[in-house]
Amino acid sequence: MAQRVTHAEGRPPPAAGAADKSDRLKPAEMADRVRAELLENPGRGARLKSDTTSPPTIGAADIAERAKGELSRVTGLDADHVSSVLLESDGWHVTVDLIELRRIPAATDVLAAYEAVFTPAGILMSYRRTRRYFRDQMLEEP
Repeated sequence: MAQRVTHAEGRPPPAAGAADKSDRLKPAEMADRVRAELLENPGRGARLKSDTTSPPTIGAADIAERAKGELSRVTGLDADHVSSVLLESDGWHVTVDLIELRRIPAATDVLAAYEAVFTPAGILMSYRRTRRYFRDQMLEEP
């Protein structure tokens, strides 16, 4: 009778060529690895050098559309509109308002503003929710 080999945890070994769950990277680790790779190989995509004198490789209108699509994809929410696009020293900063909760009437929908940071070439590096509000809510600008 053949002896079955198991891991220390008592489960069978993964199939040949299969990745073990413990080998998978967490999202933050994956982002760090991608940044490091882009710094080492700038020809593979965005240039993440500290030199900001080079012009962006994508325009404001294109980055606004890309931001709506990327944020909708990663959050699973529908994009309502883009409220700001800024080119900073570290890349594009885009604020997209997403619909977090649809309600009737639509004026009571719950929206959220998300700020996304893209490289000059248009690669999403990070995003975060900055505020939540009702569609009909008047906001004071700082």
